Amino acid sequence: MAARLLLIEDDASIARFIELALEELPGYDAAAPAVQLSVVGTLADARAALAGGGWQLVISDLMLPDGSAEALLAEGLALADGAPPWVVFSAGVHDDRHLALAARGVARTLRKPVPLAELLGTIGELLRGGEAAPVSAVVDAAVVDPVQQHFGGDRALFDSFRAGCIERFADDLAQGDAALATGDAAALRRVAHGLKAVLELIGHPGLAAEARALEDVAGTGGTAGAAGEAGAAAQAAGWAALARGLIDLGARRPA
Repeated sequence: MAARLLLIEDDASIARFIELALEELPGYDAAAPAVQLSVVGTLADARAALAGGGWQLVISDLMLPDGSAEALLAEGLALADGAPPWVVFSAGVHDDRHLALAARGVARTLRKPVPLAELLGTIGELLRGGEAAPVSAVVDAAVVDPVQQHFGGDRALFDSFRAGCIERFADDLAQGDAALATGDAAALRRVAHGLKAVLELIGHPGLAAEARALEDVAGTGGTAGAAGEAGAAAQAAGWAALARGLIDLGARRPA
């Protein structure tokens, strides 16, 4: 019987990366996969899925549209009797926060963007109850080629993922444009947050840095007066630069 893995992630590109990664697990058979992946994108859907039980592993992003996944951990869902191991990944987990997550039952904390080999090793290890799984590649820290750095040298996997990301950038553009037009700094921050890891994965650290800067600027939104106007202007400039970068990569704004 396939192990059931719950992914709590609202970014379609990251969810696709996890799906593709599972196909790289040793002994993968498309006709009878060893892992069955289910994806939910909100805290509400995650609570419902977790209440149903039967999961062997949970992987969760921290930032979700309706709040932080830390709310689920605060409810004790990773510490309950029979709870599956939890993996949390995020682009900004510091040591103190890592310890806090571990205290709430998180088995592993992975930094976004997580390299394929590290992700596979973690999934394999936890599904085997702690037995280390073989890792397909060891990446030198000096390597900057994203195919080697994040995809274990698998060019076909990288190309497939990159093409899917570029196709989905149209949705990101639409969401970012709408967030900016309505002054929704929280929504703009979510768009930037998702793009930050995706752009790093496909080998565009400069654009990833722009997304990170926009995430930071949008995170301070909502200030009144001149400071608020300056923040709105910074968000507009940051989004314009990031959007141009996405379009240069081949994305098209929806008509």
